[in-house]
Amino acid sequence: MMPPFTILKNVAAGPARPDDDFVPGRYTYKDVYAMAAGFQQHVFAKDRPVSLCLCTTDRGKMAAALLAALTRPAILILPYSCEKTVLARIRQEQGFSKAVTDAPADLPGGVAAVDPVPPSGGHRAFDASLMRDFGEVFVKLFTGGSTAAPRTWSKTIGNLFFEAIYHAQKMQVTQQDRFVATVPPCHIYGLLFSVLTPLVAGAGVIEGIPTYPHEIQTAIEKHRATYLVSIPLHYRMAAGMDLPASSLARVLCSAARLEPEDSRAFYEKTGLGITEIYGSTETGGIATRVCTTIQPHFTPFDCIQWKQTNGSLAICSDFISPEIALDADGFFVTSDRIRVVGPNAFSLEGRADRIVKVGGKRVDLDEIRMVLLEMPEVSDAAVLSVADSGRRGNEIRALAAAQASAGQIRRHLADRLPGYALPRKIRLTDQIPVSPAGKYDSTQIRKLLDAE
Repeated sequence: MMPPFTILKNVAAGPARPDDDFVPGRYTYKDVYAMAAGFQQHVFAKDRPVSLCLCTTDRGKMAAALLAALTRPAILILPYSCEKTVLARIRQEQGFSKAVTDAPADLPGGVAAVDPVPPSGGHRAFDASLMRDFGEVFVKLFTGGSTAAPRTWSKTIGNLFFEAIYHAQKMQVTQQDRFVATVPPCHIYGLLFSVLTPLVAGAGVIEGIPTYPHEIQTAIEKHRATYLVSIPLHYRMAAGMDLPASSLARVLCSAARLEPEDSRAFYEKTGLGITEIYGSTETGGIATRVCTTIQPHFTPFDCIQWKQTNGSLAICSDFISPEIALDADGFFVTSDRIRVVGPNAFSLEGRADRIVKVGGKRVDLDEIRMVLLEMPEVSDAAVLSVADSGRRGNEIRALAAAQASAGQIRRHLADRLPGYALPRKIRLTDQIPVSPAGKYDSTQIRKLLDAE
């Protein structure tokens, strides 16, 4: 295979097929590179850094900004929310004064909306002569946007583009492929698989973010989509879709754990195994598994070195954010506990940081959740701990989406867990709250658990 840096230089040099659609019905590749030239000439500068906030779901403009940032000292900020108060907070931290936005009225004071296409409509050609070093930071992403303290992670050109190139090569994405994504492009999963991977492969991505089953099905059928990029919640809802003779060749899932019954149901309905991608914003992608009638073990990417360190997964990867501290051998020890099941496979056994002390005893919150899910009446559950001013140290609380009473759930748990590990509070709900990225919304979960 061609080295990733060679592919990236070829991508920057210009589209192989300018008249092909990047976003069918809206942008050709020629349009995207023209907008990238617009960013170069009217937004960024050659001699000084410029921070630009991308408050948009317009994948054509995002692709153009990413291309332009390959050649100018720009930092692209992808906010976890485009609410005015959130943008004001991010602006205070990151110092941007320009933004590409779908809603100019929501920008905080002092921030100017910019458009890569000037009123005149004229552009010089995209200038790829000043390629930046691949180790330079050019994107800022956020994690924990559903909690009170979201964290910023930097990504270098190599972090993002080389991972996108890896996926495009590994999945053999072609110029004929079309992607439908139910996730926004401001999160790393959506950015990689609904902007960057199609871009480096010369493929197309369908406009919009369908979320309901009929919207997803319509987008797939109308555009003969070959890739579906989605999250566990949407696969759970897939029972409402009818895709027996679909054009889909591959379906992807990330952002949260895919439940075995959901992957089995989707496979039985469509004949397609869901490719679950394991990783995080700060680490980038790490491993995959294809879920059919069983949940197989994860297989690490063949471009990543991995090992088990004190029960946790340790990785050495070109996709890791530069803020991450590495050991002397270049490895980062994650908080994910694993069980090695073969020369190149592992299973996830929970989070090391999901173990808390209750009355001096170690309690695994993920184990409590799994015991909850063993109950047929419980479709989903979230378990967390809160500080206890008494001698227990922590108090366990559980939120369950269940067709059962709190008493029935408590009895189920009491038969299987030691007394100190039993939740002190159990609340019932129709559905566990999730963020737009498909992760559990910790803030909303805590509000439900705190309600009397």
